[in-house]
Amino acid sequence: MNIKDRILGILVSFLQYSKTNWRSILKYSVISGIVVLSFLIGGSYVVWLTKQEEVVRNLETFQREVSDTYDPNEIKPIRILDKNGKLIGEFSRRKFRPIRTDNLANHGNIIWALLSSEDRDFYEHSGVNFTALLRAIIVNLTTFQRQGGSTLTQQLAKLTLDLGARNVFNKLTEFYCTFYLESKFDKNTILAMYLNRIFLGEGNTGVEEASRYYFNKPAYELTPAEAALLVGTIPAPSNYNAVRNPKIALKRQKMVMTVMGKNQNLHPNPKSIERDFEKKVDLNIRKFRSFYVVEETKEEGDKVVITSEIGKYGFDKDFTINLAPDFNFGIRQFVIENFSEIDLESRGMNVYTTLDYDKQEAAERSLREGIEAVRKKLSEDKANYLKAGKTEEVSKQNKIIENMNGSLISINPTNGYVEAMVGSYKISNIFRLNRAVSAVRQPGSVIKGLVYLMAFEKRIATPTSIVVDEPIKIRGYAPKNWYKGHRGAMQVRTAFAQSVNTIAVKFMDEIGVGDFIHTLGKILDLDSSELSRRFQHNLTLALGSGELSPKELATVYATIANNGKKVKPVEILRITDFEGSELYMNSLPDPREAEQILDPVACAMTLNLLEAVVSEEGTLKIALKDGEKFPLGGKTGTVQSPKEAQKRWGSRKGVRDVWFAGVNPNLVTAVWVGNDLGAPFPGSGSGTSGSIWFRYVSHVARTLGFSDSLITPFNGDYVKVDICAETGGLLSNEAECKHPLYGQYYYVGDQPGGGTTTPTVTQTEGTASTNGSDEALSGEDAVELELPEIKEDPNDD
Repeated sequence: MNIKDRILGILVSFLQYSKTNWRSILKYSVISGIVVLSFLIGGSYVVWLTKQEEVVRNLETFQREVSDTYDPNEIKPIRILDKNGKLIGEFSRRKFRPIRTDNLANHGNIIWALLSSEDRDFYEHSGVNFTALLRAIIVNLTTFQRQGGSTLTQQLAKLTLDLGARNVFNKLTEFYCTFYLESKFDKNTILAMYLNRIFLGEGNTGVEEASRYYFNKPAYELTPAEAALLVGTIPAPSNYNAVRNPKIALKRQKMVMTVMGKNQNLHPNPKSIERDFEKKVDLNIRKFRSFYVVEETKEEGDKVVITSEIGKYGFDKDFTINLAPDFNFGIRQFVIENFSEIDLESRGMNVYTTLDYDKQEAAERSLREGIEAVRKKLSEDKANYLKAGKTEEVSKQNKIIENMNGSLISINPTNGYVEAMVGSYKISNIFRLNRAVSAVRQPGSVIKGLVYLMAFEKRIATPTSIVVDEPIKIRGYAPKNWYKGHRGAMQVRTAFAQSVNTIAVKFMDEIGVGDFIHTLGKILDLDSSELSRRFQHNLTLALGSGELSPKELATVYATIANNGKKVKPVEILRITDFEGSELYMNSLPDPREAEQILDPVACAMTLNLLEAVVSEEGTLKIALKDGEKFPLGGKTGTVQSPKEAQKRWGSRKGVRDVWFAGVNPNLVTAVWVGNDLGAPFPGSGSGTSGSIWFRYVSHVARTLGFSDSLITPFNGDYVKVDICAETGGLLSNEAECKHPLYGQYYYVGDQPGGGTTTPTVTQTEGTASTNGSDEALSGEDAVELELPEIKEDPNDD
């Protein structure tokens, strides 16, 4: 008898038993149901009793807010300190007077929007709207779509209890709190409390705070369109707010305005509503979009990017001191998410962080100067368009200039400390996406550091192995170089230094795309679904066709610099109150016990290659005077602007993203420069991002200093030898050598035997190096061609 027959037999037996014993089954089912229901009701009531004292305390605070006795000046600040104890940030919660019962009626538009969308029967029900609740249950069960049936009082109960996980048990506990609220307070007090406590995204608690953040105005001045946008975020504030996801936010704004038009009686003063409001929803939305400069731009693949000035003035509204805006904003988010509103308002806090403000200052200045150089070149082109009377091109050029952006992040690889973070070009009070953390783009050739490392790890090649740059076609994929033609035989270190595409693709083919993605996932803690979404399973990964954020790229190179041991970026060390009592401690793992992800010998060999990139042979030539020398290495990366984007921007030539990953002793830095709208611009990984990096680390070298070596001691099966760069042979066997390389790492047995000459390929593009500091940079680097359509089997490694 097979499994199917057994299952059918069991079902038949059960049906027969049920038919003859249905009374017993019904009886025990009813008894079981009563027991379970009694447990849920009784258990949730016990939880309510244990939480009641805390609820009462919280409600006393909420009630003070809605009365005239609340004084925002009593709120204690949260201070953020860098690794050396310097005060780099200070912010407070609720520095303004919240909505009160005596001025509630003045907030007509937000009340109208809120009641229309969330609780039309608020003034009629006794805390729970059983009709709406039953309707929501039926919709959820029949359509599998999530629909809420909670009243405003229930939502306030949830905010007051803060029980965490959503389940039946906690839901019942919230019922007790709901009825308690209705028994203790009148409807206007409950409504005012709710308006002050609802979370509305981007760290904003309460309508007043959110109104000032998104629209730079008090809540009583909100227009119906502005009020609708705020209310639209309530179901999922982290995803539906207009700063994080403007497309969804604007769609929900229209939905809320539509129901407002149908429920004008819910406005505290219906006579103040514009005549024929329900017929003018689209007109009001157009006015709103015009006022907040809402613009839609198509990127490649018909992806629509929406930009606006919503939230423009709210970036650091809470801060009285803010010396590292992007870094501090992340700290603020952590504190708000991990401490209750009561704690934040009643306990002063000191947040001790990993940031090094001396490095932060240099990073901000270097990034700003680098992007301003690009903007200057774009402005020169704009002037030419103006002179030629090409007004349409001038308009496009303005957009390109305005949307030039960049980011920089530095990590100490030995402990994961984030020591500098600049998430955007503009250092101001304007909200901006932290591109160092949240923006993912194609990394281009900067990913080749990991490709070559894995080739060393698998003993496919050594830095002095001979490889051939030649036309190749692997399963339908024929990559091209950034320069015309091919350069023939060369050393691996030369191929890396000159960013030869064909060699990287050959290595990726031998490594296996699957192994490469798996290793990347281990380094970055990315699960399989995220990896498959961001990294196509084909050989173009060797040229940077996946997607990484600058923080992730820095983590990859920090892992290499940490001898292959896992690096977890850290920003907060501990949090105390003003008396020194510990409120939070980041339990950092022992660096000696970190997971070994990459082989340390292969890491050392790769660090040797990174030094070659900034040598005479590389794509970023740096020649320092003897007294100015410090250890450095890195990798350039440039992603060409796709043809579709070039057409969209008036057939302009240029690049889409430029990167540099730089390594110094105990400091790994990733720099990205690009255009937020995907527009082409003049730049390169060396001349743009590399210049920013070099300017930054030169300052660090002068003021703080670096130790003597990129490579820290490690245990492994290796030898160190001195070689001649021109020949790849042992230095001791060469009579003359223009470019000696000392202390080069190899696996035991793989080191050069000496005497064998290696063909030398002369670089045909780029400028000659010079002595000095900033002048030591080359003007161009390896600009990769756009990644072609892949015809190979995506399941084939």
